Amino acid sequence: MNIQTPVPTINFGKYIEKYIALRAKKKEVQDRHKAELAPYNEWLEKLEGELLRALDATGQDSAKSEFGTAYRTTKKSASLKDPALFLEFVIKQEAWDMMDKKANATAVEDYIEEHGVEPPGVEFTRSIEIGVMSPRKK
Repeated sequence: MNIQTPVPTINFGKYIEKYIALRAKKKEVQDRHKAELAPYNEWLEKLEGELLRALDATGQDSAKSEFGTAYRTTKKSASLKDPALFLEFVIKQEAWDMMDKKANATAVEDYIEEHGVEPPGVEFTRSIEIGVMSPRKK
């Protein structure tokens, strides 16, 4: 005997409506927060400029006071204008330290689908997330 369990009626509309409303409220708060912080961020940026000019004028990398220490720091960034040219250089020069070691998730997934196993030294995970779109405005 094959007894089918009835599928419960789920009101997806109710969940989606609440999700979209909460997401909109979150954005509203974030926008308000950003606007509220704007003058403080502007003043901090101005003060950072003044401190940097003062360090330059005095030839110092840092300055200590009873309120704390201001110091010069250098942020570094390297982006690829021509990835193929860079890769060719790295291989030719064996300059492997110029590259970050990171597995490409899409390529690893393709490998797993083709071979049925993960490549050596890689742990591949998938997570299911939910996405919700607002209805299109007409």
